[in-house]
Amino acid sequence: MGNNHKNSLNALQQILIQPNIGLDIEVRQSVVSLLNITLADEVILTTKTRNAHWNVRGLDFFELHTLFETQYQLMNNICDELAERARMMGGLAIGSLQEFLDKTRLKEQPGTVPDTLHLLADHETSIRFLREDARKCSEDNEDEGTFDLLISIMRMHEKMAWMLRSFIENEPIDLKKSILS
Repeated sequence: MGNNHKNSLNALQQILIQPNIGLDIEVRQSVVSLLNITLADEVILTTKTRNAHWNVRGLDFFELHTLFETQYQLMNNICDELAERARMMGGLAIGSLQEFLDKTRLKEQPGTVPDTLHLLADHETSIRFLREDARKCSEDNEDEGTFDLLISIMRMHEKMAWMLRSFIENEPIDLKKSILS
């Protein structure tokens, strides 16, 4: 009899209970897809920032090392928020490196260490994507919860971009290198 109870329990555990939160499954699937794309962007930018952190050198070593560490830790938390939101919507969060590379909208630059200018450009690109994604969540999907999350992430990226911009404002920039990169 205990075995039958165990089999019944296993069968019950197999049932996927969909969220009943006022959003149709098609809307939730659309939002989960958008969240996974945003998660991929976030993971790529986090990795680039960690790369910059690991490989920083020069006169501003300590300041940049600390800034990059602070930023990638913040982005790690953002990744968790995005993945958890995908699960709240009844979907799965992507988690493999290949999935992140396949879904990201940011450009990868293997073999190069990102500098502050390139990280700034990636943050600003992310901000533009987040602004459009938030609009889609609010207007197209009527999902104010995800809208609110994306807006808060956008504001965090705006602050990170401002910090990077402020750091490099007085640095001499090799325009040829910046244009060709």
